[in-house]
Amino acid sequence: MTNIDLSPTRSAVRKAGSDLRKLILGRATDEPRYFEAIEVITAWRASHQYPLMKATSGLRSMVQTVGADVIVSQRLKRVPTIIDKLIREPSIDSSRMQDYGGCRAVLSSIDEIRAVQSRLGKAHRERCGRDPHPIKDYVTRPKPSGYRGVHVVVNYNERLIEVQLRTRVMHEWAIAMETLSGRFKINLKAADAPIALRNLYAEASRLMALEETGASVEQVDLEHFAVLQERAVEFLSSRES
Repeated sequence: MTNIDLSPTRSAVRKAGSDLRKLILGRATDEPRYFEAIEVITAWRASHQYPLMKATSGLRSMVQTVGADVIVSQRLKRVPTIIDKLIREPSIDSSRMQDYGGCRAVLSSIDEIRAVQSRLGKAHRERCGRDPHPIKDYVTRPKPSGYRGVHVVVNYNERLIEVQLRTRVMHEWAIAMETLSGRFKINLKAADAPIALRNLYAEASRLMALEETGASVEQVDLEHFAVLQERAVEFLSSRES
């Protein structure tokens, strides 16, 4: 195999992503090129390790400044997950993917999310002279799956790092989704996920958001949720039988 520089050029990473799509989807056949492309993507992923460490350190400092009692974690996206995303999103540029490295703060309230979000923006402007990439505010507009949180993409050493901000309630919901996805080998985040499960988890997220913001959960909401639960149980029972 070719020895790949730990900091491959963006054009090399872009080409590697394109080659992997073609090879995995059967549009090209070149086994040596497949392994070379994997090496390039792996090297590009590795080049996010130090920027990720810096971003995580900065995030910890920010949450301490706002006085939040918080859990901070970090991760580099696994290579199989990177490849899966390249296949699922054929228009994405593998050199511009914004979440090779990611860190997360699980905060106590939406107010704390907004405070840390503001500090992230300020720090990025001071460091880079410009605003972060467009903020993905899934608190104001949740994903169709029901996912809520705020994603801020920051630039460290010319590497993009995704910072996720969630409350504990949002995090519990997301972990439940991931657990169920893993158990039944279903990607509940995908648009083609089983409708019975998507509807149940989206509604659970909506009701949890109502409680978190102090709004009332009406009896009709609970009755509707019970119906969705029954449908989801029927689906899961059919999978296990």
